[in-house]
Amino acid sequence: MIRTYENFNAVKADVRLLYSDPGVHMALCRYRRPSEDEFFMPRAAITHVQEGEKVVYLNGVKHEMKAGDTLYIPRYSLVYSDIPVRKAAFSAVNVLLEESPALLGEWDDGAFVRGNGHAAGREDAADILGLMACSISEQLELQHYAQSAHMSLSTFKRWFRREVGHSPGQWMIGRRLERAQFLLREKGYRVAQAAQECGFGDVSYFIRQYRKRFGQTPGAVPN
Repeated sequence: MIRTYENFNAVKADVRLLYSDPGVHMALCRYRRPSEDEFFMPRAAITHVQEGEKVVYLNGVKHEMKAGDTLYIPRYSLVYSDIPVRKAAFSAVNVLLEESPALLGEWDDGAFVRGNGHAAGREDAADILGLMACSISEQLELQHYAQSAHMSLSTFKRWFRREVGHSPGQWMIGRRLERAQFLLREKGYRVAQAAQECGFGDVSYFIRQYRKRFGQTPGAVPN
């Protein structure tokens, strides 16, 4: 189940706040038990492993991280994290970034670009994208999200494209396909099972979209 990342996952980790100001929040997070999580990241983040190992699946790429490794996570990402915690505890320094233009400009999938002047809409965008990400397995119409944002459907589509850079339909399908790829590769799901779990009611449509995005059918994904 996908949920919004908040408070450095304090429910599962021992969290010690190291630094905080309006633009940056840094904490040491220590896990003593295994943890598998699916997060929507409303803000950009940097994670640096201090001890132990974890696997992070981000934007269709698997990152096997160990002590000393650092990963940048763009805002509005869906992150799949697996922390095994064997003999020793796992710990990482996690930094949440507000991403104001004065701090970073615009990051998009790891690329640095200057701010585009739309900072005022980011808090609203994070809330709406969080709602969409957390209901990714449900077959909800865009009208549902437009109503949640108190907009007409046409206004919502224009606003979404301006703030996110894609249409809401494109964004949702992309995130569903990334999650399906994760479930097929890492969790051994069958094609029909992954399609249903990711909100695709039509398996044939799912297979076509998957091939278009990844260049192979979901049945060809190695387990």
